[in-house]
Amino acid sequence: MPAGTALSGVRVRFAPSPTGLLHLGAARTALFDHLFARHYGGDLILRIEDTDRERSRPEFERAQLEDLEWLGLSFDEGPYRQSERGELYEGAARRLTDAGLTYESTNESGRRALYFRPPGRNGSFTDELRGEVTFGGVEDFVIKKSDGTPSYNFAVVVDDLELGITHVIRGEEHLSNTARQALLYRAFGTTEPRFIHLGVILSPDGKKLSKRHGAASIADYRGEGYLPESLVNYLALLGWNHPEGKEEFAGLGEISRDWDPSRLGASPATFDPDRLLFFNASHIRRLPAEELRVRLEPFLEEPLPRGREPAALEAIREDMRTLSEAPRLLRGITGPVDPAVLVEELQDSSTEVFSHAATGLEGRELGHVDEAREFVAGLRTWAKERGIKTRDLLHPLRLALTGKNRGPEMAYLFAVLGADEARERILRAREARLGI
Repeated sequence: MPAGTALSGVRVRFAPSPTGLLHLGAARTALFDHLFARHYGGDLILRIEDTDRERSRPEFERAQLEDLEWLGLSFDEGPYRQSERGELYEGAARRLTDAGLTYESTNESGRRALYFRPPGRNGSFTDELRGEVTFGGVEDFVIKKSDGTPSYNFAVVVDDLELGITHVIRGEEHLSNTARQALLYRAFGTTEPRFIHLGVILSPDGKKLSKRHGAASIADYRGEGYLPESLVNYLALLGWNHPEGKEEFAGLGEISRDWDPSRLGASPATFDPDRLLFFNASHIRRLPAEELRVRLEPFLEEPLPRGREPAALEAIREDMRTLSEAPRLLRGITGPVDPAVLVEELQDSSTEVFSHAATGLEGRELGHVDEAREFVAGLRTWAKERGIKTRDLLHPLRLALTGKNRGPEMAYLFAVLGADEARERILRAREARLGI
């Protein structure tokens, strides 16, 4: 759409087929439908294209609607179901028959269907991202199948006319359907909506996106612990760009305020799973602590340490890319440690460090991160006075507390484990170092 274009009475539709789960490409289309409608103060209509009797399932419809709601996408009308609109299609077919534009014919399998004979077979239509698209040699095509259900191209045209759709936003793969649809609109004596065909989404190797590259369903991403904010953020950038190059948005509301259809492009967009992970980790780090706790609950295998929940959340937040990683990160702090396997990594000064730390922990609580940071600051001061390097102070303590060489800030370890458990682990490490 050209910049500065003012439109009124905008009506767009999202029309999924309930033959499977909602995938990334469909979710992007739904998002751009939503953003387009909100940008122009128009209406977004939900239509369920369920004329495929063999493959359509109510459970898929329910799952798709749940995923759309989870993404924060709302609709002004619908859902309208094509399976409930048979009379509308029958009436439209009669109009074409009365105009002498249809005929019945039997195909090779012996099934009888109703065909549309276009009065003209050549022409063009306008795509808002590509300009004029010409076509020619369109053959007769089925508008009513042998089982009485409408064909895809016929049903969408009749629905879009009846619902007053002004703009059709969909993937580039639908370009091949548009010539037939344009001829149907004209046969009904009306002009077609304005078409916006979004560029295809490619995998990082430049091939069509497949599940191996991340073409999972939205339900899969939900199950892995992606946030809806991060998915919406990333999907918005697949075919659209901010005029100032901005890429991170707090949520759908912020994207809606900045979104302008003049920034849409027809070029292919590359889906990068690592980039999506980056956005997800960034959104996790920005969540308020209580909100993070609520969202983590379905993924936790055991409760957060009682009374130390805030410290535990902050301890794992920095390294968390998805919510499903929380149990592993938490176990990395609270899981058991075998001091015997650490002995070879402990420096000569470790025994002195363990003794001082254990003595300092005796009688303490360390219920909050601030208290733990104060304790660690005291250890640093003591080590400096004793001529012990910072690494020779912190590394053996980290090994004693978690058995790992890397991890969260030291103060978080003390705050999550608590003084008593931390002291026990340090003393066991000291005994192992001394060979007791």
